Amino acid sequence: MDKAKTVEVVTDDGRSLDAKIIGTDPTTDIALLKVSEGGDFPYVRLAKSTPRVGDWVVAIGNPFGLGGTVTAGIVSARGRDIGSGSYDDFLQIDAPINLGNSGGPTFTCRC
Repeated sequence: MDKAKTVEVVTDDGRSLDAKIIGTDPTTDIALLKVSEGGDFPYVRLAKSTPRVGDWVVAIGNPFGLGGTVTAGIVSARGRDIGSGSYDDFLQIDAPINLGNSGGPTFTCRC
């Protein structure tokens, strides 16, 4: 999406939707998209508390283009500094992350 103005979003049910890129943050590799088609889209609210070391997590992704997959692990450490700049406060998790999973959501499981 380096200099793109629009992208195509493919939903879980296979629909292709046009979306306008509203903003990007290359440091965190995140973008805000506006889908031109109306309707209700599923979303997840952000957590009210921060993850703790030892919390179970699940990571969701699309490794190797195989579709939505889920892997599980624990939060191993907090506040990791890897020298990448102003956002150096990373969580370390031990859930297996394969090519295509990076960038997908990770959820804590306090059950």
